[in-house]
Amino acid sequence: MRHHTVTSEESGMRLDQYLAKVKPDLTRAFIQKLIKDGSVFVNNKKTLKSAHRLRENDELIILVPSIKEIGIQAEKIQLDVVYEDKDIIVVNKPAGMVVHPTDYGAHISGTLVNALMHHCKDLSGIGGEKRPGIVHRLDKDTSGLIISAKNDKAHNYVARQIENREVTKKYITLLKGHLTPKEGSIEAPIEKSYGEKDMRVSGRANGKYALTHYKVKEYLGDYSLVEVQIVTGRTHQIRVHFSAIGHPVCGDSMYGDKALNSKLETLGLNRQFLHAAELTFKLPKDEKEIHLKAPLPKELKDVLKKLKA
Repeated sequence: MRHHTVTSEESGMRLDQYLAKVKPDLTRAFIQKLIKDGSVFVNNKKTLKSAHRLRENDELIILVPSIKEIGIQAEKIQLDVVYEDKDIIVVNKPAGMVVHPTDYGAHISGTLVNALMHHCKDLSGIGGEKRPGIVHRLDKDTSGLIISAKNDKAHNYVARQIENREVTKKYITLLKGHLTPKEGSIEAPIEKSYGEKDMRVSGRANGKYALTHYKVKEYLGDYSLVEVQIVTGRTHQIRVHFSAIGHPVCGDSMYGDKALNSKLETLGLNRQFLHAAELTFKLPKDEKEIHLKAPLPKELKDVLKKLKA
């Protein structure tokens, strides 16, 4: 059972939109099912309408049914291992691979966790039963470097570095238009969106601080190839920040330019052009700094070649 109180800023929201905000791990379909099944109470009254408008100080009780343990299975999936020791493993994740199963039964096969369970046999349990070993995440359609922990001590050590912003994360992305100035920073808070897009730049006090540094590597026709360093690690940070200033990530189906994406599909770009290319952090075993790189995957290199041609 979960209990929530509607704030003044949340007043007027639809019930389903509110639930999506306070429980981002729930899918829209699952939220609709909860409401339809009578598992949501507003001011102690069962509410069956998704479009019900909430008011300030409304009290909500959500009865989330227990989920059958689905038993995540180890799967023999090839991994591109960039670094590995007794404490951690760093993998160059391909685009299209989900990092971990959800808490509600989606993506129970073919994930990075399924592959890691086969490769490592034992992983840190801090991330929870559905995401063992996972210290940080990458979007499904973002490729590149991701760290996983093999034991709880290592998990805590790396997670603390991330929390203290001591891990350097650099990405390569292709953006719409010519980004100017060629080098700079975007400092804009990010919050959960209630509309079609998951996240957005916030002008309100409850947005989470987010800072992105960038450097244009080169202009390619009407596009900018950019190196990005994120200081904070907000959900969809790079995609949201560049979309907000009119230079969305090419191929981004959520925050991008649909017409532009369709044009780039003819060049073979069928995913967002975003790759986690470099990681710098300290190893748990000896606290020595390590710097790792992952080259652009072939499908992104091919797009660049066609743009240069």
